[in-house]
Amino acid sequence: MKFPFLQVINNVGYLTEKQDNFSSLYLKVRGSEKRVLNDNQVQKLPFVPADHPHYKEWLLRQKSAKRFIDHLKKKKKPLQILDIGCGNGWFTNQMAATSENHSVVGLDINSLELEQAARIFKGGNLHFVYGDIFSLKSLFSHQFDIITINATIQYFRNFGKLISLLKLSLKPRGELHIMDSPFYRDHEIDAAKNRTIQYYTNLGFPQMAEHYFHHSMAEIKEFEIRYRPGRSLLQRFVGRKDSPFMWLKYVGN
Repeated sequence: MKFPFLQVINNVGYLTEKQDNFSSLYLKVRGSEKRVLNDNQVQKLPFVPADHPHYKEWLLRQKSAKRFIDHLKKKKKPLQILDIGCGNGWFTNQMAATSENHSVVGLDINSLELEQAARIFKGGNLHFVYGDIFSLKSLFSHQFDIITINATIQYFRNFGKLISLLKLSLKPRGELHIMDSPFYRDHEIDAAKNRTIQYYTNLGFPQMAEHYFHHSMAEIKEFEIRYRPGRSLLQRFVGRKDSPFMWLKYVGN
């Protein structure tokens, strides 16, 4: 897949001008949360050692990732895939590894994580790209068979605007998937916002709450729920064994 890059830096292609305002704050927060990983750790994701501070979370992410990768392996043709908010690229790489005939693009606005991804994951069918998705409407028009948004939808302010744009980026019968992100019933949103403000304030980065958004269940009516977390008494008693987040799928016209 060819793109008109403004420049290429450390194997990352830049489609829009570099802007580090949000990504700088984001990385500081992730560092405080102990979520910034070295190259060796990223290369092994979604597997982390048992003494990792987020070991239990990654056990759940292993399951959600496997569900989607199993879905992708059933596809019997070469696919053009776009991973929105790819970060350090571990999930983008997992998709590229399902078939050398797929072409997979990881897109983000965090240049440091993109450079780490490009440094670690070097498949010939794998590309890491810097760009503001809202500036790439014509470039991405009807280009992709699969678009994924994995654990990043909460960083987009306007859910409807994003989804409308991504629909235009799908080929006919293309699929848009959202995973590992929370959605709320309308009456839950105010409390969730307050928890977010309190969390980032306690962490020392209250301004991060301005970049974390709480999307409503009412906004996903067009999506098929491929996985819904269970709420049985047994699960509450023994502890969660699978992702607490839905897997959502939209199929284009």
